[in-house]
Amino acid sequence: MARHAAPAPVRLCWLPGAAMRAEDIAAQPWGAALAAHGFAADMDAIDLEPERLDGADAIDRCAGEVLRPAREAGQRVWLAGISLGGWQSVLCAARHPGLVDGLCLFSPYPGDRLAWRRIAQAGGLDAWTPEPHESDPALAVWAWWRRPPRSLRVWLGYGSADRFGDGMDRMAERLQGAPDRHAVHRIDADHDWACWHRLWGDFLHHGLAPWHARGPGASA
Repeated sequence: MARHAAPAPVRLCWLPGAAMRAEDIAAQPWGAALAAHGFAADMDAIDLEPERLDGADAIDRCAGEVLRPAREAGQRVWLAGISLGGWQSVLCAARHPGLVDGLCLFSPYPGDRLAWRRIAQAGGLDAWTPEPHESDPALAVWAWWRRPPRSLRVWLGYGSADRFGDGMDRMAERLQGAPDRHAVHRIDADHDWACWHRLWGDFLHHGLAPWHARGPGASA
């Protein structure tokens, strides 16, 4: 992945989807599009290798070993998650507020259907009251989606033919209240690499570009 002799203004950490490895992410042509837009960013693909299925243990290690040092080096930190990696990116933002400046979510997995059924039985996200410091990661992610923080940029992209599209539609609804901070791109595509390659170009133009144009001293 792209690295520079001195830290770039942005550190973008990829979290792979289920059945993906870091090398699958690294093999994609992300860097060429990044360079074509004139952006300088350090990019890493991180194998979480979780001990738990939800990945919370590995996310905590990633926050301490990768994200915090990047922030201390003065970099803006973005998490770019694909499918399950998108779900884990949100969990990381929920568990470690303040360490991440932006989320780039490609077709993020909406999580356990049992967790959503519990929320639906309560009357939906607005009626549901999560437990303080919710320990169930599936519910903690949806608790975060109730009110995505305005201090964080969230860029959500997915395909209209995605098999998890109903859950992603729910996520998209939660971003509508802050269009100056959040963006949703829904394209005619499926849950596959062709979709994510298209979304990467959209993200660079509509997600990363507005901050990058203001320079490294501006608020993300």
